[in-house]
Amino acid sequence: MVANCDTEYPAELIQFVTDEAARDAEEVAAFLAGAGLAPAPGETRGIPHGVLLDLGAVVRLRRWEAAGHAVHLDAGLPTARAALDQLIDALVEAATNPAAPRTVGALGRAVFDAAVGRFAWTARPELGADIALDVTDDDTLVEALARFLWAHRNTGTASE
Repeated sequence: MVANCDTEYPAELIQFVTDEAARDAEEVAAFLAGAGLAPAPGETRGIPHGVLLDLGAVVRLRRWEAAGHAVHLDAGLPTARAALDQLIDALVEAATNPAAPRTVGALGRAVFDAAVGRFAWTARPELGADIALDVTDDDTLVEALARFLWAHRNTGTASE
């Protein structure tokens, strides 16, 4: 059964996922071009989708690290460099041992889950930056918000 995205997922989530996928695709294309692996103009290159997903994860991890985010490390995911090394190792293993189990694509899913669960979905279009949500449970968030509101209870004016 295919999910009805209009009714089952918030519009902000759908837009976030779409925007991030486009951003990852552009950065993967630049990465491949920089590595000399991009096809010539007008040509295509057959790269397995799992490899592209994991390359997308690598560029996203690299982007997070450059911005000072560590949500991937908190989630038990590798650094961008380690992820790239793992992907290269998997490709070498697949080329030298065709019977080896294929695990490419799993990192892409794990990084996607971290992005959806740990970043503000509307931050980039509204603020021009990736904003990590650093609170992992609701009770901690509510407590921090209550302390903030209490500390600033006299700073504004009431309006009708």
